[in-house]
Parts: sequence; structure tokens; C-alpha cells
Amino acid sequence: MSEIPNLAQIRRWSTPEIPDLGARLYEALRKIASDHSTLAQQVNGSGTGNPTPPPAVQAMTVTGQNGMFDIRIKDSSPIYRGIRYYAEYDTSPAFSAPKRIFMGDSRDHTIFLGNQTLYWRGYSSYIGSGPSAPAYHGGALAPAPVIGGGSIGAPATQPSEGTGTGNGTPAPEGPGIAPFRSTTGAPPARS
Repeated sequence: MSEIPNLAQIRRWSTPEIPDLGARLYEALRKIASDHSTLAQQVNGSGTGNPTPPPAVQAMTVTGQNGMFDIRIKDSSPIYRGIRYYAEYDTSPAFSAPKRIFMGDSRDHTIFLGNQTLYWRGYSSYIGSGPSAPAYHGGALAPAPVIGGGSIGAPATQPSEGTGTGNGTPAPEGPGIAPFRSTTGAPPARS
């Protein structure tokens, strides 16, 4: 729960007209703070800044056959409703130009990408948080390639446009690191 400044002093406040004014105000402010905390937990939000990303997913495994790639993210961490999962693939184990797949709240996904050799990583995020640390198919130190197989080749790839407020950087983006992206770098206009 958020800390309410001067709450102890407010509790002792009274006037001749309303002797228990401080106690009533204290009770009302504590109820507002409690409700705010409950709402922030239910929507994975934060009243004091960006929500904390979820814990890192434990593993990512991918199999390939006939141009199809079957993706599985293992996540047994304590998580809140509203979590989202992302898979990324690249032809390089350094993930210098990853392509992102939004998997929603599912930890499983199948996609046709043709006969190509790809490296994979996956992570999670909440709608307003940055991404968790990624898990790599084969491990972070030596990502293992997955061969799509089959006789149909892959299409030529285009540069990534990113996801959310991200701009297509090689780093995991999820819904974006920043809560707002402008064309000028200015903060959003508030009304």
C-alpha cells in the first residue's frame, strides 16, 4: 500500500465543531489507499511508476519440421492475470535483428516460417511493464539453432518495426520499455 504523508498527524486532528474529524479523515484515507493498492494489484499497475516486469521465464523450447516451428515457454513463476508472452527468432545467435511473435497469454505457439535455421528466445511482460529477462532455446550462453526442414524456403526478411512503444532494437521489447513513445521525444500532453 502507498504511504500517505502525515497520516499519523491527521489521525489526531480535531476541531471543537468536529472532535473526531482526524479519526474520520484517517479512516477515509486508509480506505482509499487500500482500494488503490487492490486495484493496482488487479491490473498489474503502479500508482508510483511503471509496474515491475514479471519474473524471468524458466525455459524456451522450440522444435521444427516441414517448415513449422512449435514454440513452448515454461513459466512456473508466481504471476498475475494479464501476463503476455513473446517469442523472438533470428538467423543469428546474437539476435541482432530479431523478429517478434506476440503470443498473448498463451505459452504455446506454432508458426510456419519455412525451411530455415533459426535461434529462439522468449520472455513475458505485463501490459504496462517492461519485459522480463529472456530465456533462450539451448541456453543463454550458447543458443541452439532449430532447423525448420522441408522443401519450402523462407521469405526474405524485412527489418523489425518493434512491438508496443519499442522501436525494433535487438533487445527484448514486449509492450515497450517506456510507457509513451512520441515522434519528437516530448512527454505526452496531459489535459
